[in-house]
Amino acid sequence: MVEKIQAAEALVNVLTDWGVDHIYGIPGSSTNSLMKALKKNEDKIKYIQVRHEEGGALAASVDAKLTGKIGVCFGSGGPGHTHLINGMYDAKFDKIPMLVIAASTHSKNLTADYFQEMDPIPLYTDVSVYNKMVLNPIELPRVIDQAIRTAYRDRGVAVVHVPVDIGYAEIENTYTSSANAFEPTLPQHRQEDIHKALELIKEAKRPVLFAGRGTHHAREELKAFSEKFKLPVILTFLGKGAMDDAHPNLMGQLGRLGSKPSMEAVEKTDLLIMIGAEYPFGRDYFDQSVKSIQVNIDPVSLGKRLPSTLGIMGDSKAVMRDLVELGEEMPETNWLKANQINRVNWLNWIHTLEDSNEYPMRPEPIMKALNLLADDDAIFIIDVGNNVILSSRELMFTGKQKHTTSGTFATMGIGLPGGIAAKLSYPEREVFTLSGDGAMAMMMQELITQVKYKLPVINLVMANDSYGFIQVAQETENNETFGVDLLEVDYAKFAEAMGAKGYTARTYEEVYAAIEDSKKQDLPTVIDIKIANITHLPGHKLVLDSENFSEESIEEFIAKFNVKEMPVLREILDSLED
Repeated sequence: MVEKIQAAEALVNVLTDWGVDHIYGIPGSSTNSLMKALKKNEDKIKYIQVRHEEGGALAASVDAKLTGKIGVCFGSGGPGHTHLINGMYDAKFDKIPMLVIAASTHSKNLTADYFQEMDPIPLYTDVSVYNKMVLNPIELPRVIDQAIRTAYRDRGVAVVHVPVDIGYAEIENTYTSSANAFEPTLPQHRQEDIHKALELIKEAKRPVLFAGRGTHHAREELKAFSEKFKLPVILTFLGKGAMDDAHPNLMGQLGRLGSKPSMEAVEKTDLLIMIGAEYPFGRDYFDQSVKSIQVNIDPVSLGKRLPSTLGIMGDSKAVMRDLVELGEEMPETNWLKANQINRVNWLNWIHTLEDSNEYPMRPEPIMKALNLLADDDAIFIIDVGNNVILSSRELMFTGKQKHTTSGTFATMGIGLPGGIAAKLSYPEREVFTLSGDGAMAMMMQELITQVKYKLPVINLVMANDSYGFIQVAQETENNETFGVDLLEVDYAKFAEAMGAKGYTARTYEEVYAAIEDSKKQDLPTVIDIKIANITHLPGHKLVLDSENFSEESIEEFIAKFNVKEMPVLREILDSLED
């Protein structure tokens, strides 16, 4: 006789087959059958009780970003469904696999305007790559299996709606998942495209390599490609870490959060080589007439942000490996040398900010302390706001460190949930979250989750009593600000009230000591750092070149941002060619 189990337990079996070892959510009456199955299988899959469904969805998203494995969360009918949506969009925009189990009221109450009953299918239509309701319990394990396959294949969010009674129904325990048979495949590039790319590179006088998150698995190839063809390298923020920040060819990131060397290199390039990157600001910062080689596993991304001279659908690692093997080494060029000088000048200026002893303190010394104290394989969850600018410019990543953020959706509040995910997935590694006071308040209740599961995450709150990133945008566009001021909060006291350890830091020495002590703790810590509400140098709006701006405008810009000894790239090139 065939063994029978409840359908919700079959669902859990499929999850464990796919290597899912934890799941985020909040119980409700519509999740009762799922909770029963999770309780029965506690030895296989760990239930993580978050304090808001959005926190669970954001944590699941970060799980997938850091590990490449699908992140899983659930929500109960009605409010649970709507609370999940923000984290789901984060996963959609950053193209990572997520499974959402959307529990529902008893199937007999569907379409009856019942308590907490809503039609979730339309709600999730835009955010998902798979979106189905199960009304036959026999189909539940198959649908979950199919949803996971689809999420991996399409790099997106899969949603399965499960009425509570469907989960309770008994079915034959015969379903075998396809996890063992699933092998993600990468597109194979055409060899003739390699030769075309090499010709374009050979013809270029000022080539630039622009690499994204899709090159993290190709660190050696990226380094070799840049060095052989004498290419200055720019990384997207999610691509940061694909090349050591200490490498002389690395110019940094691009745009408002980016560096002067990166912006000037892009402005002067005659060939942009985009690999493993889909940059949402491409139309803002790329000359749309410049020649480009674009490499991506997703054909839809080719030419999306910049017209493509040559589009190559393929894996970045394989493409760069072939380019290096088949191409001739380029001689040293003034172009690369000028960019390297530009980089050194920029970093020298950055270091002067790190050594500031102003009060209230500038934020740059905080990054200096992190660079000195963080483990070589530390993980950083960067919340959205000015922290992204700071982390982009100041954190010097080594090959083993990881970081992530809400890249394209750019939702504030990912810090604390992301810290939960990072510590669960990498319990042996040091985890930092970096948030402003605006972002911290979005999901601050998830500190309770860190405490509940004894996750020793080090949470830094850099408080300037403002939505600083938006404040600058308002000042630039409106010449005034409104609605951006924040009430001062004592986050150290908040941490203590939640059961974590809190620190108050107002100087570099206090920040250094707090981080040092936090590293010794076996519980979450929060370091409340009061910083000056400064305006960061806008990497996308440099007023430094006398060919484009008046002397008065340049002097005003230099004075405002305390710019020192940073001639523009054009001037450096001219000096080398004289």
